Amino acid sequence: MLKMDKYLFKFRFILLALILILGLYLRSYNLNTWPRLGATFDEYAWTWLGINLIQNKIPISWSPHPQYENKKAIIYQKTHFVLVKPYLEHPPFFGLVAGSYALINGAKDMFDIDISRIRGLALILGVLSIFILYIFAAEVYGYKIGLLSSFIYATIPTIVIGSRIVENENFFIPFFLLSLFLIVKFVKTKNPWFRNISAFTCGLLVLAKIPWIAAAIGIILILLYFKKYKDILKFLSIVVPISLVFPAYGIYFDSKLFFDLMSFQIQRYDLTFNSFFALFTSPYLVDRFLIDGWIYFGWIAIFILSLKDFKKNIFVLLPFLAYFILFVFAIPNEPQHGWYRYPFYPFLIISLSLFIINYFNKNHILTFLFLIFTGLSMLETSWALSLGFSFLIFRVFIILFSLSLLPLFFPNTSRKSNLINYLSLVIIFALNIWSVFLYNEQ
Repeated sequence: MLKMDKYLFKFRFILLALILILGLYLRSYNLNTWPRLGATFDEYAWTWLGINLIQNKIPISWSPHPQYENKKAIIYQKTHFVLVKPYLEHPPFFGLVAGSYALINGAKDMFDIDISRIRGLALILGVLSIFILYIFAAEVYGYKIGLLSSFIYATIPTIVIGSRIVENENFFIPFFLLSLFLIVKFVKTKNPWFRNISAFTCGLLVLAKIPWIAAAIGIILILLYFKKYKDILKFLSIVVPISLVFPAYGIYFDSKLFFDLMSFQIQRYDLTFNSFFALFTSPYLVDRFLIDGWIYFGWIAIFILSLKDFKKNIFVLLPFLAYFILFVFAIPNEPQHGWYRYPFYPFLIISLSLFIINYFNKNHILTFLFLIFTGLSMLETSWALSLGFSFLIFRVFIILFSLSLLPLFFPNTSRKSNLINYLSLVIIFALNIWSVFLYNEQ
């Protein structure tokens, strides 16, 4: 084991490069096909916003909201849109990023785009997320957790497919993780530059989408835990002025419309007292369901993590809680908006990696449950999709996974059971990749 650790450490950057290449390949496969055009036309909303700000110096995009008076119905690519001016329901920063990418990629104006011209940005952000997840997890838990987290994140179907769309959440994830990495470095080194750059990043995130204030809240909770009260004030002294650019922007273009939209935004979601359970009962990928056992077991893993040494895990648990509270407070049950769940996934994946290192083959019941959750769901999205359901295959895998329980009754079988469990884990990773290749919405 020590020899293996030595080789892992020596070749960790080569392994990371291979993981990034794999993640890039899986995300680029059918990039412009699945999710299909129209799974979310937010992809066009963000891009149109940026293109119009750059070319016409005014925010124009599509919106269904009744608060707009200056609007025009159009048909573009056989789809009905209502163009509104000025478009003020969201801050402009991510729109500027998406619009800039489209223009650099050859678009002449807002009516010269399609998903082949814009989804390359999602591809870049997806691979960037894998890399920054590695550096964050490695900084907190060491290179092995960093490698395992990045590998799982690179291959899980829900994450791979979801990271192909031009959505603000896919922009938020890498920069949220970056801000956390920087604050970890600040706590360890006390170098104020890390805190200040983290604060600047969090400020820009608020200018991408208001809910991204969760990043700043998560970091404030971390600083509060360490009783760094002066640093909280210094952090806020950077975040708040940057964030105030958005209300100034909205007031500049149309103050009445801006405040009407902000009032509407905080009340428009379909909330009920049990909306939170939609996370589990409505497993949206984009606008359609995909039951992915990795995600379900990730929730179990982060619950287990929260029961362990809290101080050791605060850099994961506190940011997770910050987004979780905001999510439950505002947006838990929005139909066909699967991307709202994406910011949870890096924290679930780190928790899964810690589970595999700390519990896999050590707690036999949890190992069995992990194999059942992940293995059967991946069989459904790979074997069943390609070859159809088979009672034989289903029961063979149930028996295979059940062998993880043998040491509970026959302790001398531990070695063989552990080897079989590792084989099962390798098979499940292979099924992940097969599932990505087979994914379609037909």
